[in-house]
Amino acid sequence: MPSVFSKRGEAKVSHIRLPVRDFAQVTMPPMDALQRTVDLEGFWAASLNLVSSALPHHSCSLMFGIEDYQPRAARHHVTQAQRRDYMPATSLSVSRPFLQAHPQVRLYTYSEIVSQDPGARRRRLALEEPVEEWADFVHLAFWHDARPAAVLSIRRSEAQPRFTQDELGFLEAVYPMIDAALYRLRALEEERAKNLVFEQLLRATAAPALLVDAQGQVLFATEAAHSVCALWNAAGEGGLPRIPEELPELLARQQLTSGMVMDHPNLPLSLRLSLCTPQSGLFSSGAYGMLTFSQGGTDARLPRPASVLDRLSPSERRVALLVASGLRNGQVAERLSRSRRTVESQLNSIYGKLDIDCRTQLVNLLR
Repeated sequence: MPSVFSKRGEAKVSHIRLPVRDFAQVTMPPMDALQRTVDLEGFWAASLNLVSSALPHHSCSLMFGIEDYQPRAARHHVTQAQRRDYMPATSLSVSRPFLQAHPQVRLYTYSEIVSQDPGARRRRLALEEPVEEWADFVHLAFWHDARPAAVLSIRRSEAQPRFTQDELGFLEAVYPMIDAALYRLRALEEERAKNLVFEQLLRATAAPALLVDAQGQVLFATEAAHSVCALWNAAGEGGLPRIPEELPELLARQQLTSGMVMDHPNLPLSLRLSLCTPQSGLFSSGAYGMLTFSQGGTDARLPRPASVLDRLSPSERRVALLVASGLRNGQVAERLSRSRRTVESQLNSIYGKLDIDCRTQLVNLLR
């Protein structure tokens, strides 16, 4: 079979004919889905649909997280197999020397590797066992700088025809669109990872603050804000406090306006709203608000119960607030779906952190 690559492993697209089959009509819906994907599972589903719509195959795999030419993870799909329990190997050992010798190569076949590397078949048998489930593959390699970031493998069995020039030309044509989808996924994952780190850092800060959207829905809250919200809710209703993760209901009942200040009806505690409108962009929508708590709306210090709760872990805060509301240990355990022994252990930890000896002192601290 004529190779679609030069000796340097670079794709030669000038001599590739347009496919005889109308691949564009066959693959338009999968391509649309591929262009809209925003996560790994969506990308894998769209890629698999794209391959299935245009190329008969024995099995298909997406290998990613590649370090030193070894994938850390993969997604596999087997269309037909001799053994019911067959699963392709998550490995690039067969093609590793070829990838090293042809950096930035986009597309290659097993037949091409074997023609250049006599040891490829031996490595393949060691990897896949003597029973040969597939006879040939075509790999699409996607690179990040000088290393492969992902490889899409499409395999055919002995009973299926070898890959034609039209099919290889089709894969070469859709390669840039798949590569663009992977680039978008990488950018989104990096942004998500960065946001997660930022959130972890912010949650550990002492400032009680919440980020809300234009509809008043809470997008983020620090641990201190959870404590103050629990205090606000408990004192506001005069009944049992809810767990700290439940934020003030007042946010859902109020029209948020810039500079808004709201005083608690029973505590010297206020919340203040500062609005921030992002710079205009293609998809920007509305403003965001930062809600902060203070005593009486002027003093930056928080009421004593809030500062007491800050000394406890989130789990201990739940126990402390429920005990302070009048629940016994068994009732607290039932409310939090824990054992009574766990609640008693946490109470002892709470007493130690707050330097008190009994639940009466705890109630007085949080009153």
